[in-house]
Amino acid sequence: MRVALLVVVGLLVVAPSAQARNRWLGDGVLNMAHQGGEDEFPSNTMYAFRKALALGADTLELDVSATKDGRLVVMHDWTVDRTTDGHGYLTDLTVAQVRRLDAAYDFVPGRNAVSGLPASRYPLRGVRTGRRPPPAGFTRRDFRVPTLREVLRAFPRTPINIEIKGRNDAEAQFLHNADLLAKLLRGTARRDLIVVSFNQDAVDRFHAAVPQVDVAPGVDGIAGFLLGGVPLGAGSVALQIPITYRLGAQTLRVTTPESVLASHRAGYAVHVWLSNDEENARVYDRLLGMCVDGIMAAKPRLLERRLRARHVVRPGGRGTDPCAVRARRHATVGQHGIAVGLRRLGREPKAYAGKVRIRARGVLLGREHFRLGRGVRSGGVTVPLTAAGRRLLAASGHVAATVTVKTHGTRGEPVRSRIRVG
Repeated sequence: MRVALLVVVGLLVVAPSAQARNRWLGDGVLNMAHQGGEDEFPSNTMYAFRKALALGADTLELDVSATKDGRLVVMHDWTVDRTTDGHGYLTDLTVAQVRRLDAAYDFVPGRNAVSGLPASRYPLRGVRTGRRPPPAGFTRRDFRVPTLREVLRAFPRTPINIEIKGRNDAEAQFLHNADLLAKLLRGTARRDLIVVSFNQDAVDRFHAAVPQVDVAPGVDGIAGFLLGGVPLGAGSVALQIPITYRLGAQTLRVTTPESVLASHRAGYAVHVWLSNDEENARVYDRLLGMCVDGIMAAKPRLLERRLRARHVVRPGGRGTDPCAVRARRHATVGQHGIAVGLRRLGREPKAYAGKVRIRARGVLLGREHFRLGRGVRSGGVTVPLTAAGRRLLAASGHVAATVTVKTHGTRGEPVRSRIRVG
């Protein structure tokens, strides 16, 4: 990643809307299995992709490069050395040679690909070559380097994020791979793909040839938007950015509540990759609090557990927005109604408004509008009692109630809380 991206540190810019409707924005938080989840499964293998989807991932993220004979294969690196039992550049090997390699050769659970350890540390080494039986439900073929065509055929209804790679960051190689990808996808009817590359020229080249497929900008496009408010190129639907970028001893922040809000206001989703940062539940929570739309996780199983534990909204609208407003646990009854405390869940730097509704024992106690100003973390609202609510509280003194907080502009279901009134 070039220096152009380095100073993206929470600048709030306003740019024109990306497009009338962005299918990647506002439909829930995506668990995007980065390379299929390279810390939990062998990078960019069919085994990884199937395992990640089975545990709940919504989207597959993968990388493509060309072989010597012009076939796009799914591999992160320009060489085969780090993850397989082979050696050399992909561009010096035919697709037949690449397919014979063991793509799980150096995979160590929890550590991605690591060489030089005792053989016992590699539980999937040799499955591809037949020296070890495959796990139940899988075959030897699931542990080779797949072609992109194979992956697209295997997952016809799974959203896929495709990154165009290039040997040694050479411009010509990026453009060559963009042309090969365009040739493969030119006639596609799929609308669940995003194509991205660090190289902006490769993104532009692909989009010019296949305008019906969504794209995300390269380094230059991201920097232009976040630093200068320059609209993203045609077809762009998302910013795909790291949390931080490291330059020597400096760590510069790219993903901030301000940069996410600027992207959303311009009509773009925000997908965050974690390659430069640690990955754990604390990091996931921080990103969710910034209101991101997708997390490219090397640990999709861990991310899925966190999303489910927090009931985070997912594609289709089930769950609640981690950037909504929640009622506090106890409410008091006063002369003017029920005083309900409210707390902002996320860190989005904007004002929130919505409606509070309180019910108990099938009776509507009251409802009222609320507003939390920009930067205000918590506040409250007094909900006038209905006549039925007064009678219920007069008879009972206190009740266990359900407070429903519907925040305007948030995703998914209203936030419901059980509270004590009285």
